[in-house]
Amino acid sequence: MKTQDELRAEYDRLFEAEEYEAAGKILDLIEPISREVWLKILRDAPLDDEPVSPAQRKRLDEAHAALERVASQRVS
Repeated sequence: MKTQDELRAEYDRLFEAEEYEAAGKILDLIEPISREVWLKILRDAPLDDEPVSPAQRKRLDEAHAALERVASQRVS
């Protein structure tokens, strides 16, 4: 049995190769991650490969905080 990381790597490889049917079968084997883990992945991911000014970063942080507030209200 492959680990979850190996399954994700195989899914990425198949998807990049445009083997969507096979990728979908692999996707069914991947266990869902928690909301907290997903939010951490999003927070830790680079925004873009383009430079971001301090003013843009501030607006992005404010938008992210607003989205988290809305998401937490829906869960409650």
